Amino acid sequence: MKTRPVPGGVFRSDDRGAAMASRVRPDGKHLVFGGAQYRVKGVTYGGFARRYDGHRFPETEQIGADLALIAATGLNTVRLYDIPPPEMLDMSAECDLRLIVGLGGDDWRMERDTGRAARRRILASGRRSIEQAMSLCAGRGEVMAIAVGNEIPVDLVRLHGAHDVSAVLSELIAEVHSLDPEMMATYVNFPTTEFLDPVGQDLVCFNVFLEDEDTFRRYVRHLQVVSSTRPLLFTEIGLAAEVHGESAQANLLDTQLRVLDEEGVAGATVYGWTDEWAVNDEPVTGWGFGITDAERAPKAALTRVEEWCERTSIDLRDDWPLVTVVVCAYNEERTLGECLDSLAAGTYPNLEVIVCDDGSTDRTAEIAGRYSFKLLQLSHGGLSRARNAGLEAASGEIIAYLDADAACHPEWPFHLVLSLDQDVAATGGPNLPWEQADFIERAVARSPGSPAEVLIADDRAEHVPGCNMAFSTKALNAIGGFDVAYTAAGDDVDICWKLLDGGAQIAFSPAAQIRHHRRSTVKGYLKQQRGYGRAERMLSGPHRGRFNRLGQASWKGFIYGGSRVLPSLLRPVIYHGWQGLASYQPVTEETSAVAASWAGSLLPLTLLSAAIGVALAPLSVWWLSLTVASILTVVGYGITIAIAVPSEPDEKHSTLARALIGSLHVMQPFARLWGRLRTRPLKRAEAPHPWLGSRPDWLKQLAGELRSLGVTVQEGGPSQGWDLQVNAGPFASMRLVLAVVWNWEPRWRARYAPRRSLLAVLAVSIGLALLDPWYGAGLAAAAALWTLMKLVRARSKVIAAIEETTQGAAIVASPEPR
Repeated sequence: MKTRPVPGGVFRSDDRGAAMASRVRPDGKHLVFGGAQYRVKGVTYGGFARRYDGHRFPETEQIGADLALIAATGLNTVRLYDIPPPEMLDMSAECDLRLIVGLGGDDWRMERDTGRAARRRILASGRRSIEQAMSLCAGRGEVMAIAVGNEIPVDLVRLHGAHDVSAVLSELIAEVHSLDPEMMATYVNFPTTEFLDPVGQDLVCFNVFLEDEDTFRRYVRHLQVVSSTRPLLFTEIGLAAEVHGESAQANLLDTQLRVLDEEGVAGATVYGWTDEWAVNDEPVTGWGFGITDAERAPKAALTRVEEWCERTSIDLRDDWPLVTVVVCAYNEERTLGECLDSLAAGTYPNLEVIVCDDGSTDRTAEIAGRYSFKLLQLSHGGLSRARNAGLEAASGEIIAYLDADAACHPEWPFHLVLSLDQDVAATGGPNLPWEQADFIERAVARSPGSPAEVLIADDRAEHVPGCNMAFSTKALNAIGGFDVAYTAAGDDVDICWKLLDGGAQIAFSPAAQIRHHRRSTVKGYLKQQRGYGRAERMLSGPHRGRFNRLGQASWKGFIYGGSRVLPSLLRPVIYHGWQGLASYQPVTEETSAVAASWAGSLLPLTLLSAAIGVALAPLSVWWLSLTVASILTVVGYGITIAIAVPSEPDEKHSTLARALIGSLHVMQPFARLWGRLRTRPLKRAEAPHPWLGSRPDWLKQLAGELRSLGVTVQEGGPSQGWDLQVNAGPFASMRLVLAVVWNWEPRWRARYAPRRSLLAVLAVSIGLALLDPWYGAGLAAAAALWTLMKLVRARSKVIAAIEETTQGAAIVASPEPR
């Protein structure tokens, strides 16, 4: 990226190396400085009344005294709402404090008009403020980030349009990066406009004032998911002492800060340092949000903040259970050292590491022997066998698995343990691409097929990737460990589904991140995808009900990545509430799973349609149009991906990267298909029916019984009027409403609903009818007959499953009448 000159600035392009060394920078969900983790422990400062030179800050002497007291408290970051006076940067450097600088000035609140001209004026005003700020801050290591906006009111966002407001913020963030590529930029958001997510922001910042601990914790977990792979900062938290009392303020701050530490956010800035506070140069009284009063006398909250500054992850629990980390390696001499270095660098106080060498023929065992970890040298038997060997040798009550071509964050074990509560049998965390990877590995990282979590809630998962997963050792042993039939992939999916089918829960901890190497060659990537296809086919045997008719897993989210580029072209669905009055306005990504599964499920069908066109061409040359349309669909999909993929600032070969990523998106579904076609499903092991004790238990058991009969089952959501949906072939489904009466007499009703694929068949029938009415009518009749047969068969299986799951239930348990 070229660096633009800053009027009066100090940043030069040849300063970049020094700037990177002196800067706080993002590392996935965390921040790093000087090679070590940097957790923001800060306080807000301002806003103040305007002083003699126009700056909205106290006098220079007062700033110096405040910064010295802030540093003495143990805080490391100060969030400002305006561009600071020049001397404040030098004072911050002397106190070893980092600054998050706001722009102040005019924004959307000052604009009386709407439309394109108004947006241009707001953008121009923002750019002027950025140039003013960057003339002072560019290249300064003590300036951690520039905040290009703060809490734009939701009614103004609705007035100007969420898309346009987000676009302006994105351009301002890009402006900061153009003036100093190493400067982090952000927009400080709040729950009412949660849907705003400007492109390019390095940090996701939120101001959140919630007083109930459970509500606050749930929202922290939600924002951890919303922020994706970026660090999450809480830039305003606190309580008004003059309204609730100083004791209540101190207690709430202590609770909030502990929750943030436990949930692994990148940090927080407490609101605020002092009760001296002004809006439009007028003093504001009667609130008392400061942890010191207007004269800088300390409050009780200051003591709690000092305790927070001294607290580390080890202090979050009185004792930490023994965790066994198993690293399975087969010919991993290239990456094993980085993996084991990351484990050796951790600070978890009770860790056991076992390296399972799966019969490597390179220097894997030699490298593992350099560390004070336990080494098991095994004959080559595949991944699952090696994982079971680690399980058998493990001493910990928690067992975690880390791939040999991955490296964990230093606090990885802490967050895995914190997420394993009483109801949870397994957990996992994000699987992020390796930094400073080569060209092909970077392209593969932005293509579908990387192991990824499948979330069903903000803190619950349907699947966690095998490269980053942990289990209760007792729970893993109870289901017999890993199935050794899965030699390279699929064992993690199998184990997660077994746990879920047994009633256990799987957690997800966004802070428990790892960095994982992707394949470094196109050949290696396609070989990996063929292996995943084989694993999916094998899984379809013991877990038939979790697969659709096209042989793909029926996930509620993503499996092994999936296309996350195409959904970005689709308009997000925003929950605004009645007249835009909802206090929390999230984005619901309902289209993402549909778009991701479209490529994996339907793109390979273009081969079939192209072959049909060629086969029927002797009857009519018009059939070749089907072949041409199929080819154009595949090519068009690849071109769409290549255009839509976001640009990487440091990518030197942007055009070549786009072309490669688009090609990999096209090839990946076909590689998966080839792997599935060359493999047979594993045989399903019969399991005894679990005890039946309540209607929820029965519904879960009924769903499991239907899946064992080869039926795809979906559970109804909280806003749906049905309990279970049973797919009856590709074109229709049965939606079941189930009830029980005294002595477990089942009552049920089925409603029949068309599926989306039926629309595609109708469209094709109409198109064929235009060429030849008999072809169109024949296809429609065949689809109708096929659907009727599938509905009859599905209904018989439903009846059989209900009879099986309620047989003898009156003797086992009787529900209480309501």
